[in-house]
Amino acid sequence: MPCLCLRHDVDALLWQPRPDRPEDLWEHVATFNALGYVQASKRDKKFATCAPNFSYAALCECLRRTFIYCQPSPVDTVLVNRKQARQVGQVAKQQVASLDSDKSILGFRASNERLFVLTSTHLFVLKVNN
Repeated sequence: MPCLCLRHDVDALLWQPRPDRPEDLWEHVATFNALGYVQASKRDKKFATCAPNFSYAALCECLRRTFIYCQPSPVDTVLVNRKQARQVGQVAKQQVASLDSDKSILGFRASNERLFVLTSTHLFVLKVNN
């Protein structure tokens, strides 16, 4: 069953309907930090989706560009924030993909490892590096 995404302050919260539990109809299943703020700045945004395992969220514009925002993951080496002089334990990666097409984007779907973008002439399959 599809989730509902609501903006809360700067974040995007995903809620899953639970019709089998009338006393608790909605369950919070994921949070995408700062995605509410990011998507509000995208004036040409046409679609928004996320992976079924909530490892990333993606936005796409009417033409050409898709934006992929991965959930924070632990870093393998020591990383220090130079402004605050403190060690960082996690980073959240972003990717921007520009499609080789000038056609309007008609469809947009995410799996756990791939992002599918449909135009009138092509189906683009993008590998997401989490």
